[in-house]
Amino acid sequence: MPLSLLIQLLIIYSILYLSSGENQFYRIQPHDISAIIGSNITIPCVIALPHGDVQWTKDGLALGYDRQLPAFPSWSITGDETQGEYNFFIQSLKLEDEGIFACEVSPYKDAPALKQVAHIRSLIQPQRVQVNNQPLWNETSMVMIRYDETIHQINCEVDAARPAAHIKWFNETGHEYPATSRTYTQSRIYSTTSTLTLIPSLSLNNQRFTCRVHHETLLGKMDKLYTTVEIQITSPPTIPTIEGYTSTYLLLNGSYLTLSCSSYGGNPFGKLSWYRLDNENKRLDLIDNSSIIYSQQNMTVNNISMIITPSDNNVTFSCHVSNEYLSSLGQTLQTDLTLQVAFGPSSVYIRNNNNNNVTTLIEGTPRQFQCRTSSSNPRPIVSWKLNGQALSPDIDPLEESGEFSGTTIQITKTLGLDKSLKEYHQKILSCEARNPETGHIVTDATQLNILYDAISIEMHGISQNKLIKSGDTVTAECILTGGHPLGKIIWYKGGELLHSEYIMESTGNYAISRIQFIASSSDNNIPLTCKGQVENFPQKFASFVLNVTFLPAEITILGNELLSNLSINNDSPREFECQASLSNPPVQLKITRQSNDGQKYADVQYKSLNSDPTGINSIKFMLPHIDRSLHGNLLTCEAILNINPAPLTKQVTYVLNVNHKPYFRDFYTLIEVKENQSFNSTLEANGYPMPITYQWFHPSGRQLMNDQMNIFVNQGQLALTNIQRNDAGSYRCVASNLVGSTEVNFTLNVLYGPIITRTQGYSLTEALMPGSSAILLCVVNSNPMNISTTRWFRDNQEISYDQWEKRIRDNEVSLIRKSVQREDAGLYLCEIDNQLGSSRATVPLVIQYAPEIDRSDPSYNKAAADADHLLTAELHCYISAIPKPTVVWMKNNLVLSSSKYQTKFQERILNSSFSTNLTFEAILSIANVTKSDYGIYQCKVENKLGIDITEIILTGLTIPDPPNQVRIVNASHSSILISWMPGFDGGSPQTFQLRYRLSTETRYVYVFIPPNIQSYDLKNLRLGSEYHLSLRSNNSHHLSEWTEDIIQSTSSYIPTSLFHTSEMFPLKYSYTFLIIIALIGLLIIFINVILISFFLVKRRRANVTSDNSSTTGTNETETNTVDIFQPIPSNFFLSQPPQITNTYQKYEDDDIQRPFVSSYSTANTSNQNSNSPTYGVIRKDRLSTYDNFRTHQFYPSSIENNHHISYRSFRDGTSSSTICMNVFEQN
Repeated sequence: MPLSLLIQLLIIYSILYLSSGENQFYRIQPHDISAIIGSNITIPCVIALPHGDVQWTKDGLALGYDRQLPAFPSWSITGDETQGEYNFFIQSLKLEDEGIFACEVSPYKDAPALKQVAHIRSLIQPQRVQVNNQPLWNETSMVMIRYDETIHQINCEVDAARPAAHIKWFNETGHEYPATSRTYTQSRIYSTTSTLTLIPSLSLNNQRFTCRVHHETLLGKMDKLYTTVEIQITSPPTIPTIEGYTSTYLLLNGSYLTLSCSSYGGNPFGKLSWYRLDNENKRLDLIDNSSIIYSQQNMTVNNISMIITPSDNNVTFSCHVSNEYLSSLGQTLQTDLTLQVAFGPSSVYIRNNNNNNVTTLIEGTPRQFQCRTSSSNPRPIVSWKLNGQALSPDIDPLEESGEFSGTTIQITKTLGLDKSLKEYHQKILSCEARNPETGHIVTDATQLNILYDAISIEMHGISQNKLIKSGDTVTAECILTGGHPLGKIIWYKGGELLHSEYIMESTGNYAISRIQFIASSSDNNIPLTCKGQVENFPQKFASFVLNVTFLPAEITILGNELLSNLSINNDSPREFECQASLSNPPVQLKITRQSNDGQKYADVQYKSLNSDPTGINSIKFMLPHIDRSLHGNLLTCEAILNINPAPLTKQVTYVLNVNHKPYFRDFYTLIEVKENQSFNSTLEANGYPMPITYQWFHPSGRQLMNDQMNIFVNQGQLALTNIQRNDAGSYRCVASNLVGSTEVNFTLNVLYGPIITRTQGYSLTEALMPGSSAILLCVVNSNPMNISTTRWFRDNQEISYDQWEKRIRDNEVSLIRKSVQREDAGLYLCEIDNQLGSSRATVPLVIQYAPEIDRSDPSYNKAAADADHLLTAELHCYISAIPKPTVVWMKNNLVLSSSKYQTKFQERILNSSFSTNLTFEAILSIANVTKSDYGIYQCKVENKLGIDITEIILTGLTIPDPPNQVRIVNASHSSILISWMPGFDGGSPQTFQLRYRLSTETRYVYVFIPPNIQSYDLKNLRLGSEYHLSLRSNNSHHLSEWTEDIIQSTSSYIPTSLFHTSEMFPLKYSYTFLIIIALIGLLIIFINVILISFFLVKRRRANVTSDNSSTTGTNETETNTVDIFQPIPSNFFLSQPPQITNTYQKYEDDDIQRPFVSSYSTANTSNQNSNSPTYGVIRKDRLSTYDNFRTHQFYPSSIENNHHISYRSFRDGTSSSTICMNVFEQN
């Protein structure tokens, strides 16, 4: 990349130098162009700078200096004028654009004028070629020539070409045939016709000739324009012959017939076609034209097969033959054949025979029948039959002509003249027709249906001795015997028409009608009648008078409204009367009382019994003593009819209502409910009269009302939601009506799970001394209370009571130990449960202990600072102790007290969770560090329980420690995630390098990781491959050692979702693309080398001395030397920020001592982002060899003109030479 840029800079400089001459010339001259109409062309014209005025001319006409050429919309001047580009652009080339174009340059200073012309030609590419006006090209067409022709000419034509196209004829072997050509011009567009003349002979048969088009627009094209013709010499076939049938015999209807037509010779072979000629309609119809060619027999055959039908009778079939020879003469050859078919009759029918083939006749009325056949060949034989027995016709048969040249016959027969029609009932009358040639028989028949009257009608199912009770279902049948068709039967009850079920028994020659109805008291003494009738005959009937037994329609107790308003110990009336309406026969009355438990009592006293002559009966009675037990009892008056086989009864029942105050039934006096649940209780009180009102009272005495929250009161229902423990107690319910009130109580017990209400332990501020007694306490509240289930835990393990004592008192549970040590410190947990839930609480126990200094990280005992910069160094001491300790800093066992030293001591919170330890951070700041401050420092920590001391070494900048705790976090099919912990940074901010390689390879790939990152996701790895990975640290001083290799494999399975992407393994670049880029780069370098050589030779000849030809006052070797083993930073030549990582092939460790560290001269340091962190100090207009600025925060696009970028490399602790380049110039 740097070499390529250097070459480009030299080329630009050489061009600028050469352009300072005053001779104008064409860098690119116009040249002749031939192009197809409609294409865009550009006539090049590039003139070296400086030069005179430039304009274009066409055919001597100056076009002006305006580059847009407004007078010519499709023309314009293109290119960069500042680069001397005056290219002439023609959009969509047209015929009128043809001509001579010139790029003319006016004289400039001492340079003469320039002029260079270009001839522009418009071309039209031919698009099609056709033979004998057939619209086909690039295909093979057929040309037919009769064998008896003298000559035959074939025309090949090409339209719309410029210049004119040339046509040549070739045979299959490539031999060119002479032909005559003619060219036509219209509107400057050419058409060409070429005629090939042939003398017909058999040698030309099946030969092919190709008409090829030659035109300059078709040069080099794979699909040149051409067309091919195939020659065929034609001759006539023979007259066709027909085989398969002769007219000497009749064909049977439905038989299978095959006719074969054949013809010999002809070129090409003849095509045979079958036609059907209807002799009646004189119409010729094509049947089949699919002929078969037998080349070896030199013949053509067309066979047709058919099933013979009557329509084929007297029909002519014709076989025609034709080919191209006959067609050219307008001729065909044919042979005819006429068929004779024996058929029919296909049907015979009896006139006026209905679809059911049944004919109805009325007794005493004669009937004439006619039978007619369909067309038949030859004449059919027709006869009448009755149930298969032949009948003679009345008159001779009538003969007529039918379709398909056949014959039809009609015969007549009359019934009812010689005997009664009743004798023909249900018999079959048929007409039969037979073809005497084929024996084919057809028939038509009808069944004779004769109408006649019934004999008798009878009623069954009812008699004078049968008992009919009201409510019974009465069933009766009426039978009508004889008659045809069977008669219809209807029923009447008095004058009421009844719905009946009609049954027809044709085999028994009788009809049955059945009725079914429920008898009622109104049916008593009503006649039941059935009537039957056959159509067109007199009506017949049968009748019976009904006798119905029924109970009274109504039973009532007079004054029954008093029964619903009885009073206790009152003068309420106790005497009542029960009365029954009309019945048949009269009923007996009975009074009974049913108590609320279902028992029936006959404790009613009867006073008198009355009977009315009209059938109305009554009885008087008296109620027993009235009290609350009668309330709700049922009082029944029953009417009884004593008939066989079982008596009939009917009754009326009344409810006795006795006025009394409410009273409650059984209910629960104790109810238990879980806390936060709902409670619903319903108390039901009985009393009369209604309504009954309810009042509810809380244990506190207040009346409960609906509050739309958690209290719902609805009469005797009380519902409480979200019950709390203070809702427990005795609830009271009062029920009242107009007579009085009653009160009941029940107790509500609220159950709830345990809750630890208070704990007692020892926090950081209450820490115990080792050896002290400790009491851990939990106070519990629950219902029911079972505190013995309390358990103690520490670190999820239940406490063993070997050294601890568990003590329970009332609702308190304690955990006691007489002498505690530091290992007893921790977070304890007490847990209690019952069947309703559980509760737990944590109790801390903190024990005091002596100070402990953190030595887990080796970097804690190291510190480094640059003595050349008078920086401030910080030493850190991390401490854990209870109670808070005191810290003393010493060097060489002497307490530090100078103002040079500043100390800070603060609490250090590692995490937000509970801890039994207190952590602190002690910081010693040493201002203006010099080499005399280097050495060993002591951090001494002390509290009342002990002392701890550690040593911290302060040195100059040094090599960082390798990363530690390196591990693989995750591995997928294409990536590996690795993490680590930084080691000691050597006194300078450190970054990290990651290297990896396949197990099958020896070369590593290196990745540079930005600062403040402790994990890295390595991507684009191979599927199912094993990798070796290691890390090292890097600061401004040196590189650490590599960590040991970690071996990790990628997954061998690809996640399912990846199969839905367009690419299974996305690659940034393909290998083909990289090869192309490399070749282009090599080509550019080669051209640049040639140009540089050319310019250098020219300059030597001009004896021009460059101002920069020598170097003075500098050490050229030193200022232009770069450590070639160091990777060039990615932002050296680019304006974009660098990528986070850089990769390169493996180098030896000695080659990569330290990557470049970018630094800036004093001229450009002020342009840096103030937010960018820096390390080191700029002082005295120079940079220390250990100054370090982060390379990825420098962007060359922000550098002012003539600012320099310096890169420095370090090797063995000394600075090497630097390279400075002007890479940006201000325009």
